[in-house]
Amino acid sequence: MTCADLTVTGEQLKEAVGTFPSGVTIVTTHDGGRDVGLTVSAFTSLSLEPAMVMFSVASTSSSIPYLTAGAPVGISVLADGQGPLARQFATRGVDRFSGVDIIRRGREVPVIDGSAAWFAGEIVDVFQGGDHAIFTVAVRECGTGRGVQPLLYQRGRFHDWGSQGS
Repeated sequence: MTCADLTVTGEQLKEAVGTFPSGVTIVTTHDGGRDVGLTVSAFTSLSLEPAMVMFSVASTSSSIPYLTAGAPVGISVLADGQGPLARQFATRGVDRFSGVDIIRRGREVPVIDGSAAWFAGEIVDVFQGGDHAIFTVAVRECGTGRGVQPLLYQRGRFHDWGSQGS
């Protein structure tokens, strides 16, 4: 069976997959003195040894040219209440880093201050997967905001833990 044989529409898949809550990340890189970043919800761990994570980005993203094998990358898992940052980094034509507190990690890659967790490393491989590019990342450093709850995304909306977090 090939992808062309499937009868599921993009809208059907989006609705079904949208029931699965995910965290929200901001993926960043530093290229030629310039910071680049975008909001990504398709993120997961890949390997414990060696330490690797992966994320995917729409192939039409303007950030794709900066996300190449060997490029430094930072991934910030946004915290409860950081929904405005997710929106800011998803908006085209704006300075996505305006007013954002960052911390520089290995190879000067920025990560978002106050995030629930962060990872820094470099892109190992890039694969094509339908209308997205899939990136594998070798993690060189990582950390967490102890006691900080992550921002959640489900059915096209951000969800904060509020007083319900434990």
